Amino acid sequence: MNRMFAGAPVTASDARAGLRQAEQAMSDASAEAGFADFLAEDAVMLVEGAYALRGRQAIQTWLAAHPLEQGGTPRWEPVRWDVSADGTLGYSVGTATVDVDGATRKAVGRYICVWRQQADGQWRVAAMVRNAATAPMMPPAGFSPANTEPGAAARTLSKDAVLEEAKAADRAFSARSVREGMGQAFTAWAAQDAVMLMGDAGLYGHDAIARAYAPFTLEQLDLRWEPVLGDAAASGDLAYTVGRAIWTGKDAQGQPKKDFLKYLTVWRRQADGQWRYVTDGGNSNPGPQGP
Repeated sequence: MNRMFAGAPVTASDARAGLRQAEQAMSDASAEAGFADFLAEDAVMLVEGAYALRGRQAIQTWLAAHPLEQGGTPRWEPVRWDVSADGTLGYSVGTATVDVDGATRKAVGRYICVWRQQADGQWRVAAMVRNAATAPMMPPAGFSPANTEPGAAARTLSKDAVLEEAKAADRAFSARSVREGMGQAFTAWAAQDAVMLMGDAGLYGHDAIARAYAPFTLEQLDLRWEPVLGDAAASGDLAYTVGRAIWTGKDAQGQPKKDFLKYLTVWRRQADGQWRYVTDGGNSNPGPQGP
């Protein structure tokens, strides 16, 4: 299946190559039997209009009733993939496409996957958000599929302690959104080489994110959120959070409107010790519970 190593990877570079091979194996398997076999037992999947699907069995049940791809051969095509310093946690960002006989390949979604290496050396998906799209992600010239920013020095901590640091960063991120507006917050907390699903071709880098989020002022809307669950690498440099959010604004007629959301954020600790997001995505929730 997606087994790469008989033991732990020697370097993060090896682990990154293994993660990419695992994602290719998932893409190949999706064409025949779907990707459920690549899910961790406690995997979390975020889909539009439903509370987060928690656990492999719940995800399989949902997929049986709501096939993500129909009428063609599905492909998962990452534009960014990377791993923690200890090679135990990774993430990928990309486009899900369908190859249809006699027709041009079409984009049907964009995704973020968080991958966790298992005790047997296999990579499995721990968390995923997948949203509909009409165009594939198209990185600009010179874009690197690997993290390009210097990382913080590796540390040996409990995963729980690292996750608490990431959750604290997530809560501070939300507090800035409440205080200064969503646009200011998403600009301030973005890593220099962050990648986002939104936009015609995706957003690549801090400056592109700042331009795209500039219109989202405090006067226009109030977005606040809280992390609920997640995981982290014991090397202390990579983590993810999953949580719930509330968006309050006005509809086209100027009437008050409130929407409920859920999200997946991947965090990397920077060289200065600050946690910043390297990718983030979410979709609607039917209510305030969950994620």
